[in-house]
Amino acid sequence: MVTSSRSLTDRYIGAVTRRLADPRHSETAERLRSSIDADIASRMADGTDAETAEHEALVALGDPDRVAAGVAGGLLHLIGPAVYLDWLRLLRLLLVTSVPAVGAVLVVAQVLAGIPVLEIVLTTLSTMISVGFGIAFWVTVVFAIIERTREGDTPLTNWTPDDLPREQTKPAVGIGDLIGGVLAVVLLVGGIIWQATASPFVDADGRLITFLAPALWPWWLSYVVVVLLAELAFAVVLYRLRRWTPGMATLNIVLNAAFAVPFVTLLLLDEIVNPAFSAAFTDTITALLGQLPEVGVTFGVSAIALGVSAIAIVDSIDGVVKAVRASR
Repeated sequence: MVTSSRSLTDRYIGAVTRRLADPRHSETAERLRSSIDADIASRMADGTDAETAEHEALVALGDPDRVAAGVAGGLLHLIGPAVYLDWLRLLRLLLVTSVPAVGAVLVVAQVLAGIPVLEIVLTTLSTMISVGFGIAFWVTVVFAIIERTREGDTPLTNWTPDDLPREQTKPAVGIGDLIGGVLAVVLLVGGIIWQATASPFVDADGRLITFLAPALWPWWLSYVVVVLLAELAFAVVLYRLRRWTPGMATLNIVLNAAFAVPFVTLLLLDEIVNPAFSAAFTDTITALLGQLPEVGVTFGVSAIALGVSAIAIVDSIDGVVKAVRASR
């Protein structure tokens, strides 16, 4: 048995086995460790020091993604086995960074131009989808050309053990995530209760004017409470799992959509805020600041709709990214 530091070897084996079904973990890990040990011992017998021998042995094995695919019998042939991983990594990076950036710039430009709110949302979503498909198409075309015009079958980028993911010293999902999820639900439920019991405005008969439109009760508000309770259960289950999984990432997307889609739709249809509350609020602001500009109202509605949509989209993407990282 080689006595050199095994941190690189352990991380390498972990990177390979995390991509395999559970029944194959121990068998594959044992076989890999035996092979790496033998290679290290052979290199050390030739005079190489232990650390360098380990590094060279792992370089000789290559990218753990490729090793795992070979063990599982998976195919890396969407573009071509030599450039597939380079294509996939670049495509993921561009989609996660470029598409949201284009959407944000487009929204700001349309708001400043005075475009109606509903048109802003529809135009932005359609443009982001088009940009995403365009990026996927042209990246694929470029890699297809590279794959068919280059000589040899080596990857475009050389993998080294330095590219291995760092070992986590804490759970991927900690107590802070649980507290944050529970706190968000408590604040939203508290806000619903507050607006019905402590509104700053009253009508001519002395009754409180609620912020939310009375027509939303009981069906829509009951639906919101159910979604928030589901969010609370989701936060608890995620904390118990201590890591993101594809299933949890998918459920996170569903819960975000379940809240954001009806909320933004009702907001754009002007059915969220109680008209009496809006009138009382406008009168108060007018008395303090003068006439409230119409563009200010439009921008406020746009900002709220954009904010809720952005939070839902970013949180959904964050869950997917964490699930991908946890599976590597």
